[in-house]
Amino acid sequence: MNALNGKRRLLGLSLLGMLLGATALAQQAPPTNYRSGVLSAHDQRVPVAPDRWPWSSVGRLNVILGLRRSFCTGTLIGPRQVITAAHCLFDGNINAFVKPQSIHFVAAQNKEKFAAHAVATAIVTSPDFRFRVEERPRWDQIAFDMVKNDWAIVTIEQSLPSGSVPIRAISTAKLPDDAGQGELALAGYGRDHAFVLSAHKGCTARTDAPAAGMMVHTCDSMPGESGSPVLLLDGDKAWLVGIHTAVSSQFTPQVGYRAMAGYGVSASMFEEAARTALAN
Repeated sequence: MNALNGKRRLLGLSLLGMLLGATALAQQAPPTNYRSGVLSAHDQRVPVAPDRWPWSSVGRLNVILGLRRSFCTGTLIGPRQVITAAHCLFDGNINAFVKPQSIHFVAAQNKEKFAAHAVATAIVTSPDFRFRVEERPRWDQIAFDMVKNDWAIVTIEQSLPSGSVPIRAISTAKLPDDAGQGELALAGYGRDHAFVLSAHKGCTARTDAPAAGMMVHTCDSMPGESGSPVLLLDGDKAWLVGIHTAVSSQFTPQVGYRAMAGYGVSASMFEEAARTALAN
């Protein structure tokens, strides 16, 4: 991992934080006048039909924030359990997590069609996740040391038939190389195609980097894809090895934003909580 000079902005959905150091990319995306998670010279995401597993396990997580509406991406890790980013469920206006009934999971959304819908009944987050407004570097920022804790398991009211993706925690690994075979992919619902599942296949990631519990990756994304699964694919098998939560970017006045690297949470951070949720 090559160190980059200066500060980088971390953004997950519309949330920012400061990061020193990231992974340099050989072909960086050109600057834009908006915050983007597209890291390469050309957007590598392509539409994916969520009519078969594991894509059918991914869905939109719609969140009611008072009078506002927001969305992120979530993945079924059990019949009634969805993994996503914790910051997606936090309402800064009330300085607290939303009530479960404000969360709606729509599995396999494909334009106006979807496989199933369910309302949440419970939320589990890391006890170490600190995201109250007064605990942030700035009201719209997330602290760097909180990124590894930015996960949430949402329990929904009923079992869904879409199938779930097993969690696979792989410590201190370069993926997919250290897994032996297969390819890596990130799939989610970005704001540019809010009702169409997109996936970047063939990207790479490092677990426990740049710090233990975190993940750094080269997968393209857009706001809305916070909580998206980082999937290890091998033929007809698939595992969730982490979730995407943030992007480091550099802002230059009169030039714009340049995305530098994607960040997220390694599966080791939520593996035990998921096991407990599935047992209940």
